Amino acid sequence: MGETILDRPVASVTLRELVDTFREVIHEVLREEREHYIDDEGYLVFANERAYAEYLDKQKGKLPSEVQAYFIDEHGLKVVYSDYEPTPEKARELTEARKRIAEGKAKLYSLEEVTQELGLEE
Repeated sequence: MGETILDRPVASVTLRELVDTFREVIHEVLREEREHYIDDEGYLVFANERAYAEYLDKQKGKLPSEVQAYFIDEHGLKVVYSDYEPTPEKARELTEARKRIAEGKAKLYSLEEVTQELGLEE
């Protein structure tokens, strides 16, 4: 039988691998246990963006800032939609940018790449 990740000594795991593992576990637990819960401040917390967006769609006449809810992203961060609605011009720019990304004509940069490029890494 081949060695699995569980058979590796902990010392060989990078910090990035450990953080990624924690993120995966957190999201898996949230998905399995419940799709949402109420936090200590009374906010409705969703385990994924889809559930959060569906909930907002049901809040007719309310802006995202008027709804006490957020979701946890893949990095474990709290995320709330903005009340900002793009102008038609900005909406076209965003659509074009998404299209270039989907076609592989534009590169997405990770937070690590940006902080390294800007010299912000410790």
